[in-house]
Formats: sequence, C-alpha cells, structure tokens
Amino acid sequence: MLDFFRQKGLSSIVYGAIIIAMVLVFLLGFNPSAGKKVGSVSEACAVRVQGYCIEPKAHRAAYRIVFPRGPGRMGKATSSKIVLEGLIERELLAAEAQRLDLTVSDDEVNDSIIHGFILASTPSDNASLARNLGLGDGRVNAGFKDPKTKQFDLKVYERMVKQLTGRSPMEFREWQSRELLAAKMRDLVRAPVRVSEDEAFDRFVKERTTAILNYVVVRKTWIEKYGIVATEKDIDAWAKDKTNLASVMVPVRHILVKADKPEEKAAAKEKAQGILDRVKKGEDFAKLAKEFSDDPGSKDNGGQYPGKDVEHFVPPFKLTVAKLAPGELSNELTETDFGWHVIKRDPATKDDIAKAFKEGKSLEITKAMAARIEADIKGGKSGEDAVKAAIAQFGITKPAPPAPKKDEKKPDVTADGGATAAADDAGATSAPAAPQYTAETDPERPQFLTSSGFNQGGDPIPGVSGPPAQQIVEFAFKAKPGEVNAPIRTDDGFLVATLKELKPATRADFDKERDVYMDGLLHEKQNEALAFYVRRLREAAKGDIKIDEKNVFGLEKVGDGGVSTSSPMDEEEE
Repeated sequence: MLDFFRQKGLSSIVYGAIIIAMVLVFLLGFNPSAGKKVGSVSEACAVRVQGYCIEPKAHRAAYRIVFPRGPGRMGKATSSKIVLEGLIERELLAAEAQRLDLTVSDDEVNDSIIHGFILASTPSDNASLARNLGLGDGRVNAGFKDPKTKQFDLKVYERMVKQLTGRSPMEFREWQSRELLAAKMRDLVRAPVRVSEDEAFDRFVKERTTAILNYVVVRKTWIEKYGIVATEKDIDAWAKDKTNLASVMVPVRHILVKADKPEEKAAAKEKAQGILDRVKKGEDFAKLAKEFSDDPGSKDNGGQYPGKDVEHFVPPFKLTVAKLAPGELSNELTETDFGWHVIKRDPATKDDIAKAFKEGKSLEITKAMAARIEADIKGGKSGEDAVKAAIAQFGITKPAPPAPKKDEKKPDVTADGGATAAADDAGATSAPAAPQYTAETDPERPQFLTSSGFNQGGDPIPGVSGPPAQQIVEFAFKAKPGEVNAPIRTDDGFLVATLKELKPATRADFDKERDVYMDGLLHEKQNEALAFYVRRLREAAKGDIKIDEKNVFGLEKVGDGGVSTSSPMDEEEE
C-alpha cells in the first residue's frame, strides 16, 4: 500500500487518507478465517461445496449482481440455478487454487474495490450468457465514487454495497476475496493455451469460404392440393385396409385411474375395469372421463388429447393406440407407471380419411417430382424450365371453384357525396374473398430460387434445418459449380439443389484480419479449456456438492428442473 501512495505523490495525500481509513475499517472487521468458512451441520446453506457453506443470503447477493433487472423471460428458477452453478464453480476453483498455494492479498482486494469492481462468477460452459449479462470478464463496474469528486468514497462504497448486495463491508470483502482467488485459477488454466497461425488460417478458411446455391423445394402440401386425384372410390378402397385406416389422425381419449403405491394397484385396476365395462355397455366416454379420470391434462376435455400428441406419450400407451382404428375402444386396460388406462380413438370423418389418403400418396409423388426436376437439370434444362415442366406434369388437378358471391349491394351515398361500403343484414361489411390459387400460382409451389452466401456452419435454405441442412452444406462444399445433388428428404418433401458459386477465403483475406481473428480464436479456445477443466473438477467433487433447494432463492417450491407442467402421459426422460 505504501508503494501505492509513493506512486501517487504528494498530490494524493487526501486520496491516500481516504484509502487508509477504508483499510482500517477493513482491518477492524476483517475475518482472518475468510475463505475457510466451514459451518456447522445445522447451519442453513444454499449449497455446501466440499464443506464450504454458501449461505442463502450470499446466493441472493450474487443474484442481484448477475440479474440486476430480474430474470426476464428466463424465469426465476432458471436464473437462480445459473447463479448457484456460478457459485459452485467459484468454490471448486478457489479450493483448487488453495491446493496450489495461490493466495489473494489484502492489497489485491483493496485494489479491486477502489477501482469499483464487483466480481461475480457464472458457469464457464456458457461464455455467451456471461457476455449477454454484461459479465464477460466476470466483473461489474459499480464505481463507488463520489459524484462530485469522481474519486473513490468510503461512504459511497458502504452504501452501494448494502444497496446492491445486501451485504456488510466485511461480508462483501470475503465474497470478493473468494472471487479473486477463483479468477486467479481461471487465469492459470487459460494461460498455457496457444493458437498457431496455421491453425487460425485453417479455421478462417472454413468459416469464411462461402457457397451460393440454386435450389427448389417440392412440398407434400402442394402435391396434396394439386398432384393427387382423390376420388371417393379410391379413398374407400384405401380405407378398407385396417393398416391404412389406423394411420388416420384423430383425437385419442383415455381415462386414468392412478396407482401411486404398489398396494393401490389392485384396487385401481378393479376401478378402471368397472369404468371400461360401463363404456362397453354404451355409457358416454367423455362424461365418465370428466367424472373419474385422474389425468388433470385431459379430464375436463372428456379425456381427449390431439392425435399428434400420442408420439410424446409413454410406450405402453402408444402401443395400445397403434392397435386401434379410428372409433375403436381398447378391450383391455393399459398399464403404465401412472396407473391403469381406458383408451379409445375418436371416429374419423370423411375429411379425416381423405386427408390421410392424400398424405399417404403424397410422399412418393413428391419424390418422383423432385427426381424429374433433377434429371431435367442434368439433361441441360435451366432450373426454371425444369420446374415449369414438373408443375405441368404433376399439377394435374384443378383448384376448388370460389364460393358463390352474395348479392352485391350498391354502396350507400353519404351526405357529402362519398360512398360507404355495403354491409350485410347484421351490419358487418363483407369480408374480402380468399385468394384462389392454381398449381402455377400457389405460394407453396416448387420455385427455382437462389440462396444467400453461407459457410460450412450455416443453414442455407429457409425452413430446412437439422440433418437435411447438414446434407446440403456437405454437398455445397464438395461439389463443383453446376453440379446437381440427388433429392434430399426434408420435413415437408424433397429438396434439389445445384451449386451456383463457391468463393474460397484467401491468405490475403486472412492477413487483413490476422491479429483480431487470432485473438478471438485464442479467447474461444481458452474458454473451452476452462469449461473442460471445471467439468473435471465438478465430476471429481460431485459427492461433495450438496444443494438444499429449500434454501435457494427461486427454487423453494420446485424441483431440480423448475416448475413441472408435465402430463401423466409425458414420456419419461432417459
């Protein structure tokens, strides 16, 4: 500290006096055992990390710094767990630093405080989260300055610490000492990481080399409207096959009789069997569900769930539904971990069956149309001509005629000679007619389009993601300009693409950004090394990390995953 004053010179005497006063306050209240806080077994702790107790008020203090404006859309439970994970990480790193004989001096704590910093840890495996919260370097600049002199002020410091963190100066000092110790350990882990110029250039080329595609997406929805002739005779013949009929999407109903304990299973089964017998005798399923079902997610809706939700249900339930045709009731009870179920599928309407018929036929026709476009482009046709020919070949049906218009009324004339829109008998103006499309004008029709430039980490085609996007990216960076890919299956059809342009990144491009790019890459790799190191610490200490959620702000009334909104039908996580 004396060296600090000497560097400031005589002009800093007043400033030095303030600092001395502050240090005296710290010395009077400083706890020599800071950093070794091992409370009694009965002490309230939000979490114990290798015996070190992080009190609920310490967790709240960190929360105020990390989320000063509240959690927003993230929610209290999630944001609270983020802060808790940051505190756990801090203690693991601080303990490791102590094992390596790293220390934090009083002067280092003073210097951090004098410069107005509050340090707070967030999980290292989410560096972008820390940046978004304004904690990219783990620090918040609180200032602690007198608004007039713009210099550090002890009273301002004490007042702000109390307001911002709810902690006393002594508690705040201990907190910051632990944070500084963890920060030293982070620096020690990051220090050996290096990035070579060749490694950076290879990464630069991968990130900055761009491709542009011409592409066309053939959608099942378009085929279902324009590419399938669905006569009543064809649909009836298709529906006679029970396998086809089972594919019709209709709502599913069930009545759940819960059996939470093994000794309750027999009674629950007997009750469920009685309900099933009543349904078989003709009693209304929905009414019985409202009266007897133990599933809060469907009870008030007569036991009904949309048919598309079945894929998320537990396996025994899905298996029973798969065996039923629309309108059928399962003759046997279905047992799951939740209890016993009476299960039924709602009847299918003609529209339901016609829709399923079209969906069943559309995939093969969609694939055939995409293959036709691919073949025509390879044969020398332009992409536009290939698409136009495919629409003419596969768009064989005509759109439904527009609904007949109501009798038009002459507009009323206002007093100033203007006209008002005609209204119907109820007084409402007529709604504009819905646009009538043809196979050639429908927005979902196949169109030969051009992508934006993208790199190897991009999603080049709007609405196409996941494995199909990965396939198209692999094609783009292996193909030669003009080359056409085989049709790629998407969620709603097939995609055909041709490489229009490949623009490689050059050494000259890299040289222009070399220093900035290498610094950014080094920072990224250092964060990766730190996250890996912390994961190893966490794994080694998992038996010595004890979270008490009833003492954790935001988690007092919820489980580890936050508020549960799951239905008894939700499939269990593996």
